[in-house]
Amino acid sequence: MNICRSFKKLYCLILFLLFLVYQSQPAAAQTTLLAQQNFHKLNDAYRTGNVSAKEYLSNAIKLTSRCWENGVHFKTQELTDLLSLYKELAWSKKEHGAARLDYYNAFINNAHVLGQTGAAMYYADKRSQVSKQNGDPFSLTTDYLKIQIFAEQELYNKVIAIYEADRAYIEALPQQLISGKTEFVEGMNAVSMSSEVIDAYIQTKDTAAVYQTARLAEQISAALKQIYPLSRQSMLGNDFYTILRRYQIALFEGRKSDAGMLLDSMQAVKNGYKDQEAAYVDLTLFQSKIDYFLSQKNQDSVQLYIMKFESLPVLIQNQKAVIDEYKANLYALRGDFYGSSNFLTAALSGERKAKTALMTEMNNLLYAYTEAENSKIELQQSEKVKQQRTLWLVIISIFSTLIVMAIYLTMGYRNRKARSQIKALNAAANMQIIAMEEAKHQAVRAEQQRLGQDLHDGLSSTIAAIRYQLEELAIDTEDIALKKRLNKLQTETASVYEAVRGKSHDWYATADEKQEFVFEQQISLLVDSALPENRYTKTIHIDDHSMINVDTDIRITLLRIIQEGVTNIIKHAKAKNVNILIYRETDKLVLTVSDDGVGMAEQNDKGKQSTMGLESIRRRVGYMNGETKIVSDTKGTEITITIPVAPPKTY
Repeated sequence: MNICRSFKKLYCLILFLLFLVYQSQPAAAQTTLLAQQNFHKLNDAYRTGNVSAKEYLSNAIKLTSRCWENGVHFKTQELTDLLSLYKELAWSKKEHGAARLDYYNAFINNAHVLGQTGAAMYYADKRSQVSKQNGDPFSLTTDYLKIQIFAEQELYNKVIAIYEADRAYIEALPQQLISGKTEFVEGMNAVSMSSEVIDAYIQTKDTAAVYQTARLAEQISAALKQIYPLSRQSMLGNDFYTILRRYQIALFEGRKSDAGMLLDSMQAVKNGYKDQEAAYVDLTLFQSKIDYFLSQKNQDSVQLYIMKFESLPVLIQNQKAVIDEYKANLYALRGDFYGSSNFLTAALSGERKAKTALMTEMNNLLYAYTEAENSKIELQQSEKVKQQRTLWLVIISIFSTLIVMAIYLTMGYRNRKARSQIKALNAAANMQIIAMEEAKHQAVRAEQQRLGQDLHDGLSSTIAAIRYQLEELAIDTEDIALKKRLNKLQTETASVYEAVRGKSHDWYATADEKQEFVFEQQISLLVDSALPENRYTKTIHIDDHSMINVDTDIRITLLRIIQEGVTNIIKHAKAKNVNILIYRETDKLVLTVSDDGVGMAEQNDKGKQSTMGLESIRRRVGYMNGETKIVSDTKGTEITITIPVAPPKTY
């Protein structure tokens, strides 16, 4: 389960955006109403001449930053209304270019806090357009946002692809920063994204790239330190990311003691910037401390930092799920598996709600939806302008028609792109839900088998001993009446013994049988979501007892192999019948995915793209020390996967 990991990635992006818009201000409790009142006061101060335009722009962004730091969020229309005067001033003069960037930073930040990924991407693109208008032909902000989103979905190859495309630009940043040819924001972009890129290379086991990326990030951090003046908030961010990178490398190299000292250094950095808002350092520090002490099995320290983490303000929607997961780990460390199961169930429920919210958001607030909403707001503003400029009504109407046509064509393209993104997201979400269900059922299975074993080894053994003692007493006694009573008790004890022993066997056996049934349901969910009933005939069969003692990693690998096989069938096979079979041969687990399509020969005539899915299957099987066999002709294709597994345990 990746609740904690996704939470850290999402929050890292939010804290970086705060670097771009936040300067030191004393934090105060905020409500939406209070925020509106503060904006009204600031607007009045500008209109009465008490603050200049430059001061107004700076203070307005500080107000929005304080709201987010205190858990106050805005709907798109609310934030648009609050920043209406800000937008008017930011676009009134050319020298306010930085304020225009901050305007879209505010909307990116607000969308991300609300978990609206599509909206955040939209505003990031708008920010890139403004950056180009300001004379900066290239900006890492949009790419960094994409890297964060792909990292949340664990699409590490896409993270690496974006970084590799920007590598030449990033490698030139140290000299560009020192010479003053590039703004410090680009340097902050680069050092911030480096932690996600390093993690992607770690996950893909590219050791050389891990160290190369870390060295380049260190050079950029050093260059940032030479820039003067650099705000203390940015200095804090630079120091924080430097320690975070070194902490990643220490964990990667297995230097746990060094990792612990680096966490202490992170606390020292925060203490050195007491005049700055640094709640995000506490959040990252507390989670890292919890992870570190969990690995050290230090229960008291884990509990202490969970309490500290829980005392932080709620900044992300699934924050409670993260805390529940940590509590589940703590209870498991204590040996209280019942309490651990309860917290794990709560964490899974919270994660499932978060995934449901994400799916809803991607269906309703992706790129096209946000474009429409933004266009509606701008149209309302345009209508007011048209009422004031009646002499230009005909000209504006003509241009509006052209704009609508352009938007219509663009929206058609973006709608197609959005459907493709949603389909990919559905597939990823299904796999994550399946993985979480698998973990849940594995925990239930283990507990049920443990209870069956305890019942067999404990209570049944005790009853057997009692039965034996009754038998001896019946033999030794001369009292006929007592002998009869003892024989009767012995008979009843034998019945109880058989009942207890039978129930222990039932519990132990049904745990695996239920797990096997659930796994078959998971395969059906995966296949049914991809292959509609009206186009495909599907046969899914798992031999009885074939999945007994097969661990979660192998089950998830099988699901991903089936997903790759089904994807290949959809794209290339032109099949009508699809068969999936899983059976066992002593110490081997065999999976076959077959279809009655056109076969590999015709696919290869169309190019090599069809082999990419098969190569992915081979890699996955190779990681499990298994074998892959592919037989294909004009009658169809059969993929056979053989994975070594431990022989079934006897009870």
